[in-house]
Amino acid sequence: MTNERFDAVVTASHKKPVEVIAPVERPSEYFGKKVFNRAKMYKYLPADVYQKLIDVIDNGAELDRSIADAVAKGMKQWA
Repeated sequence: MTNERFDAVVTASHKKPVEVIAPVERPSEYFGKKVFNRAKMYKYLPADVYQKLIDVIDNGAELDRSIADAVAKGMKQWA
């Protein structure tokens, strides 16, 4: 068992490090870029569904299951 561990350490020490390229942009520039936010909801959801969903988000209203298909369809179109 000791030989296996030693062999693993030797093998690992001979591997070349992987080069990692850091993003050029600052995180604040790309954070939330790929999010189904209010602007995207407004664009991809029917007006009545958008209003109901915003009411749920802002006021804690109960989520109506009848809008689930429309929200899923809007998210699918957006994605």
